[in-house]
Amino acid sequence: MKAILRNENECITAFHKGFPLASVGKSVSAFIAEKPNIFSSGFQFPLMILRESALNHNIKRMADYCSSIGAVLAPHVKTSMAPKLAQMQINSGAWALTVANFYQASVFLNFGFRRFIIGNEVVEPTAIQAIGKINLKPDHQIIFYLNSMAGLEILKSSISKLVECKIYVLLEIGVENGRTGIRELSLASEILDGVAKDDRIEVLGVSGFEGIVPEGARNLLGKEKIRSFLRKIVLAAKIVAPHVKNEKIIISAGGSSFFDFVMEEFQKHSAPCTVILRSGGYVSHDHDGYGINYPFLSEVKQKQFYPALELWSQVLSCPEPGLALLNFGKRDTGNDVNNPRPIKKFDGKLKNFTAEIEKLNDQHGCLKLMGEILNVGEIVGMGISHPCTNFDKWKLIPLVDNNYNVIDCIETDF
Repeated sequence: MKAILRNENECITAFHKGFPLASVGKSVSAFIAEKPNIFSSGFQFPLMILRESALNHNIKRMADYCSSIGAVLAPHVKTSMAPKLAQMQINSGAWALTVANFYQASVFLNFGFRRFIIGNEVVEPTAIQAIGKINLKPDHQIIFYLNSMAGLEILKSSISKLVECKIYVLLEIGVENGRTGIRELSLASEILDGVAKDDRIEVLGVSGFEGIVPEGARNLLGKEKIRSFLRKIVLAAKIVAPHVKNEKIIISAGGSSFFDFVMEEFQKHSAPCTVILRSGGYVSHDHDGYGINYPFLSEVKQKQFYPALELWSQVLSCPEPGLALLNFGKRDTGNDVNNPRPIKKFDGKLKNFTAEIEKLNDQHGCLKLMGEILNVGEIVGMGISHPCTNFDKWKLIPLVDNNYNVIDCIETDF
């Protein structure tokens, strides 16, 4: 799957937050040729950046892990909605891209990607019809979920007037008090009976998401909650397997926090199967969300994921001892898990820095100082928490080397 990525001659505009005023009107390639540095080339803060070394490491580490355990990777690219990053993941062996809806699939289709898992039911008739037609094209496949009889009826009604179409589905398994998915496995049999009446619909396997199992965690109780749910998916696979035409049934799960549990439980499925992990947050990782709760924490440093996203912001005011106001806020970063964590500062030289973001307003960050002194105009670098709510704040993100020289730009398409 070779994507056709956006023209490097597209120009930087005033709508690309954080870029130097002097870069507006220049092509990305021309701007990169100037060898800009985020601290010395007129960048405006706040500014989100991606570290190339961490990004490359994470992509390779996940690819190597999947290869070592016999799993297939379909990374959830709703995390970044960045075609360049998706292409890097495909180049490292990813089998498909996972997306949240048909709109997101359409974005990546326009860049030449061809195989997708939509990690939800699709209930909009025109989207279902479009998917049915796309799946007739050579080398194209869009798979989506079924988890209800109502969803199946919408699907069948949507394609009722199409003479030719192809629909591929995974039965989604859920957990009580969780999110979407089949609660009682007797419903799976009912859905399968309904699917069998229309040869345009093909069931490929089962899927679920363990990342939001109620009380799921890495403590004793939380592990059992997650494992119990994963065992339910395996049990569902036994019910679905006789209805799968392919030699191997697909069994899929795996966010970025508990994919080790997924593999341990799915490997207990005795019949031939293709295990697909759908982790997405690993590509950039983070400091406080996945960074404190993911499978490789006990590994040596070289086998862990590295945080690739950093947010750099400028000190606007130091109005009282122990307090500094930074010029970033909720418009610039996600805080659905934790606030960003200060890790570095630049005052002419790059230094390690420890402090705490106590509160975020729309455009201000309240920084509690821990014995250090900051001056107005200085630049503070922060690690982020939960990448999924950070990429969407930035249309164009500088990709930097370890000296913060910009070597490329990553465009997002939310």
